[in-house]
Amino acid sequence: MAIILTNALIVDLDPPNVESGALRIDGPAIAERGASVAPAAGDDVVDCGGAVVLPGLVNGHTHLYSALAVGLPPPPRAPRDFREILELVWWRLDRALDDESIEVSARIGAIEAVCCGTTTLIDHHASPNCIDGSLDRIERGLADVGVRGLLCYETTDRHGRGGREAGLAENRRYLERCRHRAVGRFAGLVGAHASFTLEDESLERLSALAREFDTGVHIHVAEDPCDENDCRQRCGVPLIERLERHGIATDRSVFAHGTHLNAAAIARVNELGVTMAHNARSNMHNAVGYAPVAHFACPVMLGTDGIGADMPAEARAAWFVSRHARGGLSPERILAMLAESARRASRLLGITQGRLEAGATADVVVTDYVPCSPLDSSNLVGHMLFGLTARHVRDVLVGGRWIVRERRLLTCDERAQRKSAVGVARALWERMSAL
Repeated sequence: MAIILTNALIVDLDPPNVESGALRIDGPAIAERGASVAPAAGDDVVDCGGAVVLPGLVNGHTHLYSALAVGLPPPPRAPRDFREILELVWWRLDRALDDESIEVSARIGAIEAVCCGTTTLIDHHASPNCIDGSLDRIERGLADVGVRGLLCYETTDRHGRGGREAGLAENRRYLERCRHRAVGRFAGLVGAHASFTLEDESLERLSALAREFDTGVHIHVAEDPCDENDCRQRCGVPLIERLERHGIATDRSVFAHGTHLNAAAIARVNELGVTMAHNARSNMHNAVGYAPVAHFACPVMLGTDGIGADMPAEARAAWFVSRHARGGLSPERILAMLAESARRASRLLGITQGRLEAGATADVVVTDYVPCSPLDSSNLVGHMLFGLTARHVRDVLVGGRWIVRERRLLTCDERAQRKSAVGVARALWERMSAL
């Protein structure tokens, strides 16, 4: 039985396009697109009522382990800078994670994501006291909900040689697992925290692992001036030069943030074709400054850095902060970041995302957003930034399977999952407070 979406305002992100029409979804892919599609006996026909239908969105950089941090008690004292935010909040939280809280965090994060129309998450995980198998636990949490994931473990020298070796081993183990199964649902990157917590040997081994598995390194870069300052003081070279010397700065890698890259560094990442991940709300929340996105000619994805997975809200925030900072960013570039996230996920998963065309994966978001003003390809970005929001998400398909129908999650009992997560979060916070 196929699924037929009729009377739809079909939106593509890559490239931006709007057409009135219909879709036939048969199995995991879109089988047909046209002005109309004739249903067969037994097909599930859904009249979209002239509302927008768009591809499932992709979060280009997130931390699912932060899903249970909502309402987190304050740290022992107020952090004075970014380094202290890490030390007093996030590095205490990741040390308190155990098997259960890792999986529950992933499941709750996936529920939040898919209800906002986000169907793929590029995650960056850390749980230094519970490393082995942690990526499998994240995968289980995502699979229970029905979303896709691109996963890695955050390797660092912050916990000594043993911690580094465990991080490298977890990346290798998960990449091996992904190598020996069908493409499409989950894939791996090589995870690294940031230059200022990594020794030269570690960078070499991370890049070697990425080459071995034909993937990229997912790493935080210049989120705060401490990253560049540490590199110059400890290594005697600029940050991007160090990462390039050790084979990290390649067109396969994902550099999250880039908030404090200078003109020379920006020029070099543009030449190298590194993919940047812009996280507007997180940068504002951590008060680390505004990333010079308008100067990045390299691919740029849009991420949340763990502040949920509401990509329409993130796009809107990215636009507003660019205006506030006089960053010179065009509204079309915001849409391009959403498209780049889909493009990157497509390459790693071996599927087509970001477009609703025959052969593309059937990750589809049906909204109840019926425009009250003209909507076409030329002004799509205006509707994405000032009209369409996550509250308009009505139905979600992933791989041709209904995940959300009439705003109700079908794959698991959302209310029960949220209720049980409260106790897991409380225990996590108690372990954290003891550190």
